[in-house]
Amino acid sequence: MVNGAFIATVFAMVAAPGPSFMVLVNETLRFGRGAGLVTILGSSTGLLMWAATSALGLAALTQTSELVFTVFKLTGAAYLCYLAVMTVRNRRDFARQPAEESPARDAATLWRSYRSGLVTSAANPKMATVYLALIPQFLPPGGGTPADVVTLTAVQIAISAGWYAVVVALVGLARRLFAVPAVQLGLAWVSAAVLLTLGLRTAVMTSSTL
Repeated sequence: MVNGAFIATVFAMVAAPGPSFMVLVNETLRFGRGAGLVTILGSSTGLLMWAATSALGLAALTQTSELVFTVFKLTGAAYLCYLAVMTVRNRRDFARQPAEESPARDAATLWRSYRSGLVTSAANPKMATVYLALIPQFLPPGGGTPADVVTLTAVQIAISAGWYAVVVALVGLARRLFAVPAVQLGLAWVSAAVLLTLGLRTAVMTSSTL
């Protein structure tokens, strides 16, 4: 069940930079901490979706069906590339410095950030391994009860959200400290390049790498 080994394993997986991490950083740099927190909510929703599909036995299709795996990976790859393009097109968002408490983050912006977190998480077939391979290792002998699975899943999502909240706070602080338009425009290009790289890497990913 929940022990030091489980917490350390989950944290190591979450802390490793990946698509969800980079999308979170990108949204926070563009729109501020509020948007970053909403992105976390979207990412957590995606994790809940993976947990539900795992419970229903559907998540296993990403490992047993090449077609399902390909659909998921190409959807995720296409969305990351789309975010890269939009980051470049709207790079001046990085140079704007509205007060974090201002009402500038309207509903459309928050929805965009939520959607970015949700789609990136839900379309990442690597998430299936968390619920198909990781969590079963820490269940009691015999497979445990549904309550055991729910507990481990809740802890995993809480660790993910907690770490990402720290990332949002740090990136939000850096966004305010380095409020130099030239620097922030440069960050936009870097962020877009990383998103594009992740998208291309996801596109060529194989099921054997899960």
